[in-house]
Amino acid sequence: MRTTPDSTTRHRLTTPHKVLGSLAGIALFGAVFALGARVGGDRVRARDEWVGGQLLSTAIDSVQANALDSLPSDELIRRAVSGMLRELHDPYAALLRPDGYKTYRGSLLGEGQGMGLSLRRQGGVLSVRRVAQGSPAAKAGIHRGDRVLAWNGIPVSESRLRAGADSSRVQGDHTELLLWRAPLGDSIRVTVHRSTWHTPAVTESGLLSDSVGYVRLASITQHAADELQGAVSSLTRRGARSLVLDLRGNGGGLFEEGVNVAALFLPNNVVVASLAGRGGATPQVYRAHGSRWPSMPLTVLVDAGTASAAEVIAAALREHDRALLVGAPTYGKGVVQRVVRLSPELSLRLTTARWLTPMGHSLARRQGSGSMATGGLLPDVLLDDAAWSDPSGVPREWPAATITAVIAAADSMALIGLRDEWTTTSVATLEARLRSELSKQIPRRFPSGIGPARWVGVATRLATVRMLEVHGMDEALLRYAMREDDALRAGLEVLAPGLDAMRVIPSELARAAPVR
Repeated sequence: MRTTPDSTTRHRLTTPHKVLGSLAGIALFGAVFALGARVGGDRVRARDEWVGGQLLSTAIDSVQANALDSLPSDELIRRAVSGMLRELHDPYAALLRPDGYKTYRGSLLGEGQGMGLSLRRQGGVLSVRRVAQGSPAAKAGIHRGDRVLAWNGIPVSESRLRAGADSSRVQGDHTELLLWRAPLGDSIRVTVHRSTWHTPAVTESGLLSDSVGYVRLASITQHAADELQGAVSSLTRRGARSLVLDLRGNGGGLFEEGVNVAALFLPNNVVVASLAGRGGATPQVYRAHGSRWPSMPLTVLVDAGTASAAEVIAAALREHDRALLVGAPTYGKGVVQRVVRLSPELSLRLTTARWLTPMGHSLARRQGSGSMATGGLLPDVLLDDAAWSDPSGVPREWPAATITAVIAAADSMALIGLRDEWTTTSVATLEARLRSELSKQIPRRFPSGIGPARWVGVATRLATVRMLEVHGMDEALLRYAMREDDALRAGLEVLAPGLDAMRVIPSELARAAPVR
């Protein structure tokens, strides 16, 4: 949990000794320094030694003058501060240099630093799993589902890029990709120019049925509440009367923005959360303002990756009886951080308060997994941590050669369907046709545990997803993914009892075992 970056405090320091003096003046270290005090005259002398950081300053001077392997004074100071932070046993405390501060601040403001794409590697196939809206990758024309053949001239077979690779870690001002794309089946070269861009807080939205909307809120960055409000307003105009709010994998962000998000679905002036600081001071209460849908039926999807400000939202909606939580126990991050600027080159990130739910509860860090997990927020509808699987995924236990072969067969069949303009209006009809054709291509031999029916089922699902991706049918893909997503189906069932998620897109594959 983090407060807004605008609350950053600046301390300008010009010399190492002044740095030490300012650090010693921070109340954070006061308790540590006080431990060196003794009774009587010893106490006075010890206090004089600590005032202004004199002892620490003398120690650094002594190291520089006498240590066999010394370091420059600025590096010794940095390491001294890092050591003090470690002694706090605060897992979120850190000493930030300019690049780290910029990245941290950008993550709160929603400033993307990478290309805006994530990758999926299955067998010998590397493909684009997601392209962020407005990102350099999107502007370069990269599509979800594109197969990556080479990265900066290096063939995929020789590259070290892995599944889920974060493109922000790729160095250089631009990156060249060699892609294979349907329906033409040709390879194309695309150059992505790295730049700073806005990372959307809302990454996916659509209708799960005629009256149930869905929004994935991936982060709690600046203006996340405005983005969510826009997405929900669009869905209500299309007929949504209830909502599944997906907070899975949402690691949080700005505390105040989390309050604003929860307020959209709460009556005005009710307590959303409180901050309890040091010394037993009265907690600061945050109330709801700007209510938009105080009575819309809600379910909220959560998992072990739901943390920080996302937990503020989930806790407030449940404790005010506005939503049921569906999924796995949350992360349990019940504290907030603040950044203190020490100089133009150094900043401190410190935990400064605990946040409390509307009923005054504090969250404990999650321990364990599955039904034995403790801490965090315990969902009302409890599911296993692995309650979701990628509809474009293949069984992990399959050999790499088999994975590559089934993807190639699915790609080939999808290419035929795209060229011959097979219907995608009825997914059931499309699947039946794909299944029929793929049944004619069953390999003669299968590795242990893989039979013809399972091979055809996986290949049919991959080919169906491929065709929907090429046609840009995001909402159809969202509904299609429900068959591999236990939590999403449960969330829909809570809002629309009796509505069979499988009938939203009927298919013979609905009876197949989900791929994990």
